[in-house]
Amino acid sequence: MSTKRLPDFVIIGAGKSGTTSLNEYLKEHPKIFMATRKEPNFFAFETLDPSIYDEEKSREYYFNSVLKIEDYYKLFEGAKEDQLLGEVSNTYISHAQAWERIKHYVPNAKLIAILRHPAERLYSRYFHLVRENEIPEGGAMEEVFNRDSVWWRRPDLVNEGFYYDKLKPYFENFPKEHIKIFLYEEFIGDTDRVLRDTFEFLGIDPNVKVATDIIYNKSGEVKNKSVDALVGQNSGPILFLKKFLPGLHRYLKESVWANRVLNNLRNKNLDKPGMDPDFRKRITQEIYQEDIEQLEKLLERDMSAWL
Repeated sequence: MSTKRLPDFVIIGAGKSGTTSLNEYLKEHPKIFMATRKEPNFFAFETLDPSIYDEEKSREYYFNSVLKIEDYYKLFEGAKEDQLLGEVSNTYISHAQAWERIKHYVPNAKLIAILRHPAERLYSRYFHLVRENEIPEGGAMEEVFNRDSVWWRRPDLVNEGFYYDKLKPYFENFPKEHIKIFLYEEFIGDTDRVLRDTFEFLGIDPNVKVATDIIYNKSGEVKNKSVDALVGQNSGPILFLKKFLPGLHRYLKESVWANRVLNNLRNKNLDKPGMDPDFRKRITQEIYQEDIEQLEKLLERDMSAWL
């Protein structure tokens, strides 16, 4: 069934903070229809000039996003009339124009964010790039303190962790009761409660049980390339299904059982060493401390554990 409806709620980020898992969990609620594509980036990129990107991977990501409203509508085709529509794009927290476009199209939308300690989020992003074999030139983790490096130029790296700076316009331009902020520690520590809180925030049955035991989009270095070649996100069999058997690919992608098996195999095949506490402390103090202190006031909650 074709629809011209737009999202009732938008998950605005942050990246590497559990938003892929949240997207999959929300799909399981019968009263929710999530966009058929995660990270369409429409509100971030519709009016953006791609010439601002000086890195090929960022330009490629832009052109692979949904840039026209007609195509954005299509992401919600098939939704039932009694379902809430939602989508997830982490670019909405890191691109300044996103809040304006959300307000333009869906001023009454509810907004959700998960915030991870910015140093740990950055570390996880690095290992996401390691997993995908996409570490940018000059992107060694030690370069994070070089403000002329790619770590400061790309919006999904250092920049995305300035949460106060990114969230302030949302709090200034949307009703406070329409914004729900979770910390990553809450999300992974008591996922079921966070889901109940989210369902209550959206005004739907909070007691629907979903498969929160599945962890999606984990970061890390691939341990066994042969296993990755079979079940990795960009493995030959997955790409074959996507291209030649799209119906079966969609069915498996929506299957809780298939996701549990696949993600368990993928996650066991990833290795991410713990973050050095001194390195975490240095990133926090030299880059993010002032922003965290301001975020504490904005959210009206104790953020001392992050400091």
